[in-house]
Amino acid sequence: MLLSEWMRREGLSDADVAAAVGLSEFTVRKLRFRDRGTSLRVAARIEALSRGQVRAHDLQPRQDKHHAAPEPEALS
Repeated sequence: MLLSEWMRREGLSDADVAAAVGLSEFTVRKLRFRDRGTSLRVAARIEALSRGQVRAHDLQPRQDKHHAAPEPEALS
């Protein structure tokens, strides 16, 4: 389950999750919107907090075109 979906179901804010897992609200927001990935240590904390509902693979950054890195030939 995605972090955003789990937080919505549980009625948790970025501040709630940040305090529970030792992150900044900014970092939780980035994870919630899948703008960045996280370490295995933090992923394990989130998995424990969510009682296994949010797993490490659910915290991977999205790979859509809007957020994808430019093609190598576009950099030349």
